[in-house]
Amino acid sequence: MEGFVKGDIIVIEYPYSDFKTYKRRPVVVLKVPKGEDIIVLQMTAESQEKSVEILITYKDFSKGRLKREGFIRLDKVFTIDKSLVKYKVGSLKQEMFNNIVESLCNYLKTD
Repeated sequence: MEGFVKGDIIVIEYPYSDFKTYKRRPVVVLKVPKGEDIIVLQMTAESQEKSVEILITYKDFSKGRLKREGFIRLDKVFTIDKSLVKYKVGSLKQEMFNNIVESLCNYLKTD
């Protein structure tokens, strides 16, 4: 499996809350620490809560693209095992990734 870097959009086997069933979903790679884990942010196709979302369009990619626009959820940060990764969709432009990180930091600082 190829290596992943910050700003990559990858598709994973996303577990439902029962941890028995899964759905393929895109996520944004935030960090790839040493070991077998990747820290990611969830993406969704439908807007659910604008105050914690960032819209991603085809213009935000430096490589690849999603089939449709999506929303990054700042309130859905989690760590996954690399074995859940199915494939890489593409990579975000550095400017967009920086915006995501800054927005995430601001979200974490607020009450």
